Amino acid sequence: MVHRPPRGSGARHSSIDPVVPRRRFLAAIATAATGHTLVACNGDPPEPVDSALYFPQSVASGDPRPESVVLWTRYVDVDGSDETELELELARDAEFSDRVELDGASSLALFARAESDFCVKVRVTDLDPGTTYYYRFSASAGGERRVSRTGRTRTAPAPDADTPVRFAVVSCQDYGGRYYHVLAHLAEQDLDFVVHLGDYVYETTGDPSFQEGSAERQVVFGDERSAIDRDGYFAARSVDNYRDLYRACRGDLDLQLVHERFPMIAVWDDHEFSNDSHGAESTYLDGRESELDLERRRNADQAWFKYMPVDFDSAPSRALDPALEFPDDFAIYRSFVFGQHVELVMTDLRRYRPDHLVPEDAFPGAVFADATALGEVELYEPEHAVPYVDVGTFAGGVYRDALRELAADLDFEPGRVDGLLSIPWINSTLESAGRTEPAPISEEDAEGRGYAYHQLLKTAPYGALGARYLVCERPFHALAALRFHESGGASERLMGESQRAWFLDTMRASTRSYKVWGNGFTLMSRAIDLSGVSIAPPEMQQRLLITAEDWDGAPNERDELIRALADVEHVVAVTGDIHAFFAGTPHPRGMPEAPCVEFVCGSVSSTTWARGIESALEQEPNIPPGTALLARAVGNLLVDAERRPNPHLAHADLENNGYAVLEADGERLSATFYTIDPLLLVEPRSALEEPLESYFDVFEFRVPRGSRALERRSGDVWERWDPEAFNWVS
Repeated sequence: MVHRPPRGSGARHSSIDPVVPRRRFLAAIATAATGHTLVACNGDPPEPVDSALYFPQSVASGDPRPESVVLWTRYVDVDGSDETELELELARDAEFSDRVELDGASSLALFARAESDFCVKVRVTDLDPGTTYYYRFSASAGGERRVSRTGRTRTAPAPDADTPVRFAVVSCQDYGGRYYHVLAHLAEQDLDFVVHLGDYVYETTGDPSFQEGSAERQVVFGDERSAIDRDGYFAARSVDNYRDLYRACRGDLDLQLVHERFPMIAVWDDHEFSNDSHGAESTYLDGRESELDLERRRNADQAWFKYMPVDFDSAPSRALDPALEFPDDFAIYRSFVFGQHVELVMTDLRRYRPDHLVPEDAFPGAVFADATALGEVELYEPEHAVPYVDVGTFAGGVYRDALRELAADLDFEPGRVDGLLSIPWINSTLESAGRTEPAPISEEDAEGRGYAYHQLLKTAPYGALGARYLVCERPFHALAALRFHESGGASERLMGESQRAWFLDTMRASTRSYKVWGNGFTLMSRAIDLSGVSIAPPEMQQRLLITAEDWDGAPNERDELIRALADVEHVVAVTGDIHAFFAGTPHPRGMPEAPCVEFVCGSVSSTTWARGIESALEQEPNIPPGTALLARAVGNLLVDAERRPNPHLAHADLENNGYAVLEADGERLSATFYTIDPLLLVEPRSALEEPLESYFDVFEFRVPRGSRALERRSGDVWERWDPEAFNWVS
């Protein structure tokens, strides 16, 4: 029988990192910066030491539960030792006068070791629910006591506690070029914890397509030879490359302040590994060759595992295990209960997901579905199908041979000109190349009708356009339905099977007032309708999906999940990734009566959606003026009151950076967007002439208990979003 000390007398510690001793303790703790002058264990003031010299990433805490929390620091011994013993102290007050005993002692011994980049992470248990604790790390060397800043943390309230819960939501904090004014503003909030939805770091250094700004805000790899050379900039590949990203990002004082004041609950998105990644595969080369790289994925995972204050002691989450095969060597999806009113369910949408539905190397003229296949999913529409021929056999192969002669000029492999090809594509390709022979194929010679990749806007054999980005909705939904049918749903299982089952079971079983789904990327559809818009190219005069990289790229799975949650009350999704703010009520197609509510949080510092469009237009000067005009108008097109492409979309802001704060009690869940002009993030805070808070705009929303409706504050009144009217109503 194990004797347990009385509640509050001490706390246990358990290792979640191989560098921490495996002995167990009892302990209590917390997070938030309260200053730099600390009291040593014996009560005497320490020697004056700059804590940033030895603790350059300060301290952090995470994954708060009613009885436990994770504490983290990184210690650097300037004398070059490969191992340093640290002491962890815990207290109920910032002055450390009300200590929490650690196995009968005033501190806990831990070790910072070179193989873990000197990161130390420990889970402490047997804490009191809903309690604020303070913690600090220290090392004794050279006759001085080197003490970290003080961290403050807070445990989750007891499951039966009838107490409000208040937390912030952030995502996409690219360090390169822009300052973390958003985090500085967030740090002044009164919060229980912070949710980070991913893109905590970005794997590239100075990618000109989106990373811009001052030389003072750039990541430089210590060993560029081990990185991926991207022709002018680099992408992380080695474990030390990825560590460089975290060292730089966590060196920012505003981010440190957030970690020092609040526990964080984090998942990754793509940039912690590689942009638009799926599993262990990157997309830089757009299908020109395989980018599957298990070693690189393991390196990225190892850096995240060491640097993030995440708890892997509670199933289904699992610590990184080198003995297991990818993807089963690591699991970060998990849930948290905060009293009676919030269960936060955090999912991983990158590790287990299949490839994007449209291959980046899809051959534009190739037919992906004929009438028979489309008939199986009841999506065959002759008026939208294109005629095709088997180019290898039609007319003795003369069209095949002519197209293969153009292969070098059109950047595709000759051997790919084979099988069923679209007649319009064959004719237009030969015409564009100035070929008059062989003569254009008549539609009367068609051997069938179906859908081809060029109908998705796939104009090049290697590229993201018409694959991951900007696809025509009708043919894309046909392709998605066909692949979903053929694969039994596997083509869109972004969570994988095990996580999906756990997610649905957890959401259905929850008895909390609000079930909050922490979802890495945007759930609701974002379509635009250019039907009849004369300045748009003819092939674009239809409904388009802005992206097929997120949930818009898995429409059938999205429908199944939301439909499966139709009987679960008060489901609220919080999402990120898109660098824009949205609020709305997504629902399964054909079931507007079964919506959930979604709040999409803009980016902390990463290029906003609107600025990204401008940057793309600046880099492509030959884009037709009409197309450029439409690109700049995408924000208005999303909420076009005449065409109503997204009746679920109640609020859209593509212009600004910022964060969100959510609060839930027994009556309502409220959400507040805090937004700031991205131009203000290019300069350091010292360059701002007014107090920081004066630069933020505020938008308030709520979800009343017993309702599936989204409401917003307008002056002194609350208005409800009416999707049918496509308007806010009193």
